[in-house]
Amino acid sequence: MNTTQTPDSEHKNSDIDLHVNRIRASGILARSSHLNRLFEFLYACHLNGTTPKEVEIAVEGLGRSDSFDVTQDAVVRVYVHKLRRKLDDYYQHEGKNLASRLNVPKGEYRLTLESVALDSTALPSISSRQRHLVYALVSVLMVSLLLNLLQILWAPLRFPFSHESRIRSAPLWQPLFADDRPIVVVLGNYYIYAETDGGEAVKRLVREFDLNSPMELSNYLQLYPNQAERKFDVGLSYLPTSVGYALNKLSPILNSSGKQVKVILASELTPETLLNTNIVYIGHLSGLGMLSDIVYENSGFHVGSGYDELINNATGQQYLSGSGNPNERGGNPNQLAYLSSMVGPTGNHIITVAGFRDAGLKELSDVVSSEAGVTDLAKRHLDVSFEAIYQVAGFGQATAPAKLLTMHILKPAVVSH
Repeated sequence: MNTTQTPDSEHKNSDIDLHVNRIRASGILARSSHLNRLFEFLYACHLNGTTPKEVEIAVEGLGRSDSFDVTQDAVVRVYVHKLRRKLDDYYQHEGKNLASRLNVPKGEYRLTLESVALDSTALPSISSRQRHLVYALVSVLMVSLLLNLLQILWAPLRFPFSHESRIRSAPLWQPLFADDRPIVVVLGNYYIYAETDGGEAVKRLVREFDLNSPMELSNYLQLYPNQAERKFDVGLSYLPTSVGYALNKLSPILNSSGKQVKVILASELTPETLLNTNIVYIGHLSGLGMLSDIVYENSGFHVGSGYDELINNATGQQYLSGSGNPNERGGNPNQLAYLSSMVGPTGNHIITVAGFRDAGLKELSDVVSSEAGVTDLAKRHLDVSFEAIYQVAGFGQATAPAKLLTMHILKPAVVSH
C-alpha cells in the first residue's frame, strides 16, 4: 500500500498530533479507563492509516473477548458516543479558542480534524438558555459546597470546645471517636442527567431515584444502548437546602475532637469508604444511595409506597410524612425525620440523620446538636445500635421542634473480620 504523504496531509497529521496531546494533557478522559483506551486505539489506527471495524474496537480497543458479537452488544457505539461528548465538552471549554478540533464523525470510527469558525455568536450543541441554566446550577452547587466546607473548617473557631465536647461524649456521638477510623460526612445529593429528544439540544434535566451517579447511568446505557443518544451525564447534582443547615449544626461537634473529617456526596461514596470509615449521613431519607442497603438491612422499618412512608416490619404500623405544603388541601401537617445509630459491616459506626423532607431534617439536626436532645436520648439507656422516628408539626417554614415519636433498639450487627 502506498503510504506516501503530501505536505498538506503531513501538516494535517501534525495538527492531529497536537490536538491529541492537548486532549491527553487536559485529563478529560482520565476518569474513564475505557474512554482513554478507545481514544488511544483510534489514534493508533490513525497513525497506521487504518479505519477499524466495530469488532476490532471492541476486542483490541476495549478489551472484549474474541467471541464479541456486535449484533448483541452495543458497547462500542455507547463508548464512541461518550467519546464524542467528551470531545465536545473539551472544545466548548478548554479548547474553545482553537481554530480546529478533533472529531469522530457520525457513523464512522476514526479521528478527523475539522476547521472551526471562531464565531462568538455561534450556537453550541445546547442552546444558550440551556447552557446558562446548566452553568447556573453548577455555580449554585459549587458555592453551596464551598460554604459547607468553610463551615466545617471554621466551626472550631466559632464555637467553644466545652459545649461541643459534652455533646460529643454523649452515647449518640461517642462511638464515632472511639477508634482511629476517619469520619466521613456523606451528604445526600441527587444526581441529575440530561436528556434530548434524539437531537443535539438538551431538552430536559432528569432526576431518577434508580440512577444515582454517573456510573449507574453508564451501566444503564450499557443495558439499554438505544438510549445512549438521548441520555448523558453533564456533571450535575443538587443538595436539598436543609443539608447545608444540618451540616452547619453538626460540623462543630465532628470537628471539636481534632479527628480527621472528610465531606463527600452520597453519589461519591465507594464500598471501600463504606467499610473503612465511620460515617455520618446527612440528607433526605430518599438520598441514602449506597447506604440504603445497610440502613434498611439493620432497620426495623422498610419504605412503603414512597419515601414519605415507613412501615414497621413487625407490626405493619405506617408512619406517613406530610408534604409541608400549606396550600395542599387536606394536607398532613406532620413531617417526619429518621435517626439511627448502628454498627457497620466491619465494626465501623454509621449514624443516619435524615428528614423525609426539609423541615424534618432541619428540626432533627437541632435535636442531635443540642445538649438537651442528646441528653434525652441518653436517658433512654440506648445501646450502640438504635433507631428513632421524630415528628415535626407545622407547614412550610412554620414548624415546631421535633418530638420523639417511636424508637427501638436494633439487633447487634454481624461484624466481618
